[in-house]
Order: sequence, then C-alpha cells, then structure tokens
Amino acid sequence: MQPITAAPRNTMTTAAVTRLLRDAPALTVGKGLELIDRNLQVIEDISADLAGGQVSRNSYANLHATATLSLSRELAWASALVRPYMTLSDGVDTARFNLGAFFTNVPEQPVDEQPVTYNVNGYDILHALYSPTGEAYAVDAGVSYLAEVERILQAQGYTRYLIDQTRADAVLPSAKVWPLDDQTRWLTIVNDLLAAVGYQGVWSDWDGQLRCQPYQLPRERAPEWLYDNGQATAMIGPGLVVARDYFEAPNRWVVVRQNDIDGPPPTEGAGVYTWTNEDQGDISVEGRDGRIITRVVYVDAADQAALERLAEVTIDADMRIPTQVRLSTSPNPLHWHFDLLVVDHAAVGRYSQVLGTSWTLPLDGGDMTHEWSVL
Repeated sequence: MQPITAAPRNTMTTAAVTRLLRDAPALTVGKGLELIDRNLQVIEDISADLAGGQVSRNSYANLHATATLSLSRELAWASALVRPYMTLSDGVDTARFNLGAFFTNVPEQPVDEQPVTYNVNGYDILHALYSPTGEAYAVDAGVSYLAEVERILQAQGYTRYLIDQTRADAVLPSAKVWPLDDQTRWLTIVNDLLAAVGYQGVWSDWDGQLRCQPYQLPRERAPEWLYDNGQATAMIGPGLVVARDYFEAPNRWVVVRQNDIDGPPPTEGAGVYTWTNEDQGDISVEGRDGRIITRVVYVDAADQAALERLAEVTIDADMRIPTQVRLSTSPNPLHWHFDLLVVDHAAVGRYSQVLGTSWTLPLDGGDMTHEWSVL
C-alpha cells in the first residue's frame, strides 16, 4: 500500500489519515487530474475538465494499472501523461492520494457532440517498456543485472525510478540473448533481469515512479491494513464471495537454473532447488492423502541464493491460488501493489492474512472492489 503519511499527506499524522479512511462518519470525496511530463512534473492541473472515471490495478498483469476517464478537454493523446488523484475530507482534515501515472488514448472520438466528452483509456506508465524491441537483444557475461536494468530504463525515457542496490554485485555468468520476435519486449527483458537476482517485476508507484526491489515473501512483511467488522471500523460491504479451486495446484516444486551454460550440470543445492509441501493446508501431500503433484520450473538465476529466492516466489504464488476472496469496501485509495492485509471476517477467518491482487477504485467515491488471495 501507499505509506499512510507519504507526500502529499506528509503533514498529517497516521491517526488522522486512518480516521478519514475508516472512522469518519461523513466524508466529502473529491477527484482531480494533473497533466504531467515524463519527469512527473506537473504541467497543469486539469481537474475542472474531469467528469469522472475509475482507476484499476491488477498486480499479476503485465501492465498493472489501467484507468478510464471522462474528459471535456482534448489532449495530445499520442504523448499526454496524466495523474489522477482523490481527496477525502471530513470538514477538519483533507487528505490527497495520488493514483499513478497513465499514458492516454481515445479509441472513439465523437464528431457531432457539443460540448465534446472524451472517453479516455489510461495505460500504466510502464507502457513505455511494453513495445517490442524490434531486434535481438544481448547482454554480455560479467555485466551487472541492475546496471543493465537502469540502462534500459534510461534508454526508454524514464528519469524517475528507484532501484534497490542490494544485488548490485550480481553479474551474468554467461551471455544472455533475447531473440527477435513480437514477444520480446523491453518489459520482458527488464523483468527477466530482475528475476535473475530475486527481485519482483518492475512496478510503478502512486506518483508514477518505477520501482525495482527484492521480492519479499508475504510472511516476511508487516501487514499494511486491517479490515474487520467492528461497529465503528467496518469497511467491508455486503456480497463477499470466497472461491476455492485447488485441484491442479502443485505440492512439490523442482526449480532448475538454466543460464550457467559454461558451468557443471545442475544438481540439488548447486543449480537445483526442490521443496515439498508436506503438511501445509489442503493442497499438501498430507492434505491430499499422499498424492504428489510436481511442478518443474526452469529459470535464469545469478547464483544459488537467487535461485532459491526465485523458487520461493514461485512456490508462494502457487500456494496462494486455492482460495480467492472477491468483495467490495468503502474507498481506500491507499491500496496499491500486492498489499498485505489482515482480515477479521467470519467467511475468511479470524485475523487471516490476505494478499491484495487486484482492485478498482471509482473516482466519485463509490465502493471499490477487490480480489484477495488468502495466505
């Protein structure tokens, strides 16, 4: 989630922002829109031209964020970047929440309507990495994974990004080539390089900055928000649905390093990592009465430590698939990318941890919808 007191809320206390989101008996919801440049600097606030819309995020999608906006103003659709935002006020405090940066497109333009209303599709600022490379791309052995990621970001016009340097020492053990085809995109290359050092895929934050950082298992993270059914604190709406589908979910994983071409054949502990879920939940070997479903995965990894972290990422994602929760809540514009939440609800469990995987937030203050995976 967004940090509760991040700019532009940095003059507020955590308690004040939490009260607005969860406890205030009545709120005034405002919406806004900024026209920004590639440096994320504001060119103009065009909120007066914004009639409505919504912002959505799917943390598993290639491009995580989308927006639909209704505008009464024509922009340079081929290049315009916009940043929607929401404000919440109880008459005493007002908090603003930026909601990401988006390239714009208008697939249908009315001709006779006056005044004109443009139905704008917004695409995650990551979209500048989504075009095919147009040529084969190679990185030599000995090149730093993170330095190559930064070089690609700069070449694609990004100036605002944060790259965690924890694995700045990691270099490619062998040359890596991405072939020329319509599936080879800059985003694919960046995410492949990040994955090889145990990082999660690149994502854009609420201001529009790109972020590259090590993957953390949910159990290693601190919960970011509590949803419960307290009389004064309930935010969950009616109609919650729990879906379970674990028939093909694996309970044994074999993850093999494939990019050390000049090294010895991979073996367990040196290029291979195997883990079996013996007794954790319904999909475990015990839960399936001895039935084992194996998944074999081949990955690029900088070393054995990165291989094991990649294996944990895969295992963690596979073990989250069985139980999904679909629900609505009152507006909470703090939500962002793979949020770790605690839920106290009879249908989900007492103080259960869930991972937020997708959400949609209407800018008019209507209930937002979510999908969560139970951990």
